[in-house]
Amino acid sequence: MIALPDLRILPLNALIPHERTDPRRVAPLVERLRAEAVLRNPPIVAPLDAAHRQFVVLDGANRTAALLALGVPHVLAQVVDYRAVTLSVWHHVIARCDAPQVLRTLSALEGLEIVAGDLTSARAALARREALAYMFIEDGEGKAQCLILLGGHNLRTRTDLLNQVVDAYEGCARVQRTIAETLAEARAAFPEAALLVVFPRYERDEIVDLVRNEVRLPAGITRHVLPLRALRLNYPMDVLRSDLPLARKQAHLSEWIHERLIQRQVRTYEEPTVLFDE
Repeated sequence: MIALPDLRILPLNALIPHERTDPRRVAPLVERLRAEAVLRNPPIVAPLDAAHRQFVVLDGANRTAALLALGVPHVLAQVVDYRAVTLSVWHHVIARCDAPQVLRTLSALEGLEIVAGDLTSARAALARREALAYMFIEDGEGKAQCLILLGGHNLRTRTDLLNQVVDAYEGCARVQRTIAETLAEARAAFPEAALLVVFPRYERDEIVDLVRNEVRLPAGITRHVLPLRALRLNYPMDVLRSDLPLARKQAHLSEWIHERLIQRQVRTYEEPTVLFDE
């Protein structure tokens, strides 16, 4: 028996993202959804309440925003138990930017304090949640300087300030996700890296608390690892876009999944899998 993820048709307005969207990614997604007419990969969501009236989007904020832009009333989502999800963190490696200008912009942010440190003290400050983040920037002598970013007095103000930090380089730089914690490590994969920003790992309760208070994390720093993830569903958009009631759409989804099981089109990979067509 194949283990299947919990796939449901949900009202799009019941989904609440935990992170900000990236307009540079949303626009191409809108065009791709319109052209392909299928939803390839469902957003990953977890219930926010016992009655399952609202759901937090753990992965797929940009896809959700693209569907909203298309005026789609419902979405096919994978529903997970948040307690079964492993939380990790992405860091940002930044290339093709004026690093000194980014630093000047950060220095002008109200409430942000930037202090020089070393990797050990930076990691310790981040672990104690005394730091918003730490960053590596190349100094005038070609050496990587470690800077610790401090500020905010509670979860909400720290998150607001962290969004401003990300805004300082989001608009003018090429940003990639990485698990590297030093600039040297980041340059092994991204030789043009000029900056590396290392973030703290947010806890589930912190994320849920922020969502309920309508505060969003910066895009691309939380990493949710699932025990089972549905990919390449290629579910028809015309069903999601139709005026059929929710119950009829859910029935269609159940029949659609059953048909693919009969045709042996569903496969579960137990080993780590690397995809080259995302």
